[in-house]
Amino acid sequence: MSDSPTANEPLQQRVLMADVARAYYLESQSKVQIADRFGLSRFHIARLLDNALASGIVTIQVHDPRTPAAPRERQLAKILGVQTVRIAGEEDAPELHVERVGGAVLNQLAEDIRPGMTVGLSWSRTLDRAAHLLAALPSCTVVQLTGAFETTGGGTFRRLLAQLDRRSGITTYPLYAPLVVDRIETAQDIRRQPVVADALARADSLDIAVVAIGAWRAKESSVWEKASPAMRTAVKEAGAVAEFSGLFIGKSGESVSTPLDGRVIGVSLQQLQTARQVIGFATGADRAEAVSAAASSSIFSSLVIDVDLANALMRTADSQGLI
Repeated sequence: MSDSPTANEPLQQRVLMADVARAYYLESQSKVQIADRFGLSRFHIARLLDNALASGIVTIQVHDPRTPAAPRERQLAKILGVQTVRIAGEEDAPELHVERVGGAVLNQLAEDIRPGMTVGLSWSRTLDRAAHLLAALPSCTVVQLTGAFETTGGGTFRRLLAQLDRRSGITTYPLYAPLVVDRIETAQDIRRQPVVADALARADSLDIAVVAIGAWRAKESSVWEKASPAMRTAVKEAGAVAEFSGLFIGKSGESVSTPLDGRVIGVSLQQLQTARQVIGFATGADRAEAVSAAASSSIFSSLVIDVDLANALMRTADSQGLI
């Protein structure tokens, strides 16, 4: 194969660059190992890696801990009562917000994790789309905190767990279960399955939990999509405005009991409350009330949000005389 793609093979060349970059940056393989794997010379591999960087297939971000948070991030953290807030995404590229927030979440995880820690990840569309951005992690235990909601074109999150499991020193505990089931008895049967019970038990000793925050309305919560119209109304009437990992929070941050209790397969509120650090994330201005409520629950230590959500939170704070 020539070093430069022909007019008929640009896509093939870009796919090759992506595969080589994934092996080098995410799977920590040496250039010699990658050369053997793809049947190319080591120098060709080096050139492909350089081209992947130059073309934007690979992007590298350095988060210097000496760099202070931006003033607006510090202001939002103070308003919401959390330790840190990160704002990701650009106002002129809203179609990229989900992936950029997911990348920022995974970057923070890579910064905060230490060898031997137990990390919990909840399934979400955001992490599903950003899974390919996860950097190398030290030896640790990774636990899936919620069952999965299958989506068209999804499944990257489970591939992420499988990929992590192949890395030296990392042990994963996937949760082979749906996110929501129709009957409490079915959920109880699933939780009793040894593989599921083992994964959920690991959440008793979380060092870091990574949790998506949703609003209780259409297109803002995966659990909403699995609930019947009558159930959606009942949960709303119970006072729920925010949902994360199938747990419901009221406007003031209080835990809300709903008819869905016991039907979601995932981490418990008590397990999240005992985690040393909980990173919450969300995108979109429509989730402002939900994120404010979640922050008031005192569960979250850090939040990662997009520009639109940050603007909405600032407008709310301004209307309440908080800034």
